[in-house]
Amino acid sequence: MKAQLTGKDIRGLATLEILIAFAVLILCISAVIMVAFDNQSLAVDLQTNNEAVSKAQAILEKARADSREDFNLVNSFTTTNISGPLSYTETLKVTQTDLFTKEVTSTVTWQTAGRTLKTILTTLLTNPSAVGGGDTCSSELVGDWTSLNIDIYEFGADILEGSGTTSVTSSGFPITSIQTFDYKMYVTINNTNGNNNGTLFVLDIADPSDMPKYLEEVDNNPGVQRGLNSIAVAGDGRALVASAHTPNFNTCVNTDGTNLSCGQLQIIDLSDMSVDYTYKVPGVTGTSGQGIGNVLVYRDGIVYLGLANSPGGAEFHTIDVSGSAPSLLDSVEIGNGVNSILVKDDYAYVASPNNEELKIFDISTPSAIDEVGGFSAPGGGVPFNGHGKSLNLVGNELYLGRTLIDSESELYILNNSNPEANLSEISSMEVFNANTPNPEDASVNGIIVRNNLVFLITKKEFQTWDFTDLENPVEYASPVLLPPGTGGGLQGTATDCEGNYIYVGSQSNNDKGYISVITGGS
Repeated sequence: MKAQLTGKDIRGLATLEILIAFAVLILCISAVIMVAFDNQSLAVDLQTNNEAVSKAQAILEKARADSREDFNLVNSFTTTNISGPLSYTETLKVTQTDLFTKEVTSTVTWQTAGRTLKTILTTLLTNPSAVGGGDTCSSELVGDWTSLNIDIYEFGADILEGSGTTSVTSSGFPITSIQTFDYKMYVTINNTNGNNNGTLFVLDIADPSDMPKYLEEVDNNPGVQRGLNSIAVAGDGRALVASAHTPNFNTCVNTDGTNLSCGQLQIIDLSDMSVDYTYKVPGVTGTSGQGIGNVLVYRDGIVYLGLANSPGGAEFHTIDVSGSAPSLLDSVEIGNGVNSILVKDDYAYVASPNNEELKIFDISTPSAIDEVGGFSAPGGGVPFNGHGKSLNLVGNELYLGRTLIDSESELYILNNSNPEANLSEISSMEVFNANTPNPEDASVNGIIVRNNLVFLITKKEFQTWDFTDLENPVEYASPVLLPPGTGGGLQGTATDCEGNYIYVGSQSNNDKGYISVITGGS
């Protein structure tokens, strides 16, 4: 029997085809709408990603510019930036990969449509100015600096005992200066009560968690008791040192650099630990400690030498040490002894006991230096009442430490944006000297600045302050009493920093010297 299609069946089939066509049309329209929405989402993602990349690049460029101005300005941070409806979290992570290099990673994170997205860029920044004997302290703080880890070593009984030194380890080792450079510590000694064999010691600090290890030593002048007051490592195998010997500069003669007892500056060959040259500064006179070498700084073949007060001649000198024999470039009379020198860019900053505790010199031409600025704090100018004692500079913030016997401030933070002016004060604070009958009688003998923390070395203590707000510093950790503790002595005589460790030299009233190694707790 043949099947037959009636008119009613044909109408039903047509209705079905129309329904199928409508279904296909709806699916097509939905797909078009979905594609349109996806394209819009992709466009938004692309726009925000480009904005994030731009922000990450800007963070790295700012870090690169900061590193050229001052390597210590490059530090980790996290901040939030609002752009339209989006909130970007911007982070710079800084890792000190070695003494001269920082790895910086900028990360920008944002949320959109319930998703968390991020852009990450990384680069390396280097500090070439430190390679020639410069600052190797890391500004990036590692560990808990509210809970310090401190190891204390007596210089003779601990560090030198059993080391093979020719010095008598039971003798006194009054530490006058420390420089840490390239995993070594250079320590100068000035013992006025005995004749130590060594006055300059080189120690291995490659593993700062272990006790510094004795490497070698030299006596800069075996015929006398006094040793050295200051050291600067040149980075080319030489050390420049300031002699503490007190000859009669009116009569002593040293025309060829071989008279160890007649000169303020000595050049030591570190390869064989020998004195290559002893330099007597022309025109300087004095006896009984007048005009001796107090402090020095080295940079690019030039020594910046500060002397004790001299009745005849200047106290601040620039000396060319690039050749076989030093040569005087220029001299300036300070009118008092020089306690500290800091050299940065075209300027030298000199701290002294003068009424104007800080003097600033243009050294762009070392043979024609010129005083261009300075700072005078209240209460200065009277002996032991307002001595400019210590200096540090990070960016445009200059830190000046003083020795003071009254209630005025011992620490000043100055605006150094224009060194060729009388610097303006950002803030100041009084530093108290604990464990003494007169806690207001304090001296800031050393200043270390690392990121937002400022470490002060006083007569008695190692102090830690948070200077995130320069005008309102906050004590960050409990002060640490430096060795030997009670019993007097010139505690807190020297300091330097390498990597994440701070080294402090101190001494007792019986000439025992100590090295304290300080870092953040775990």
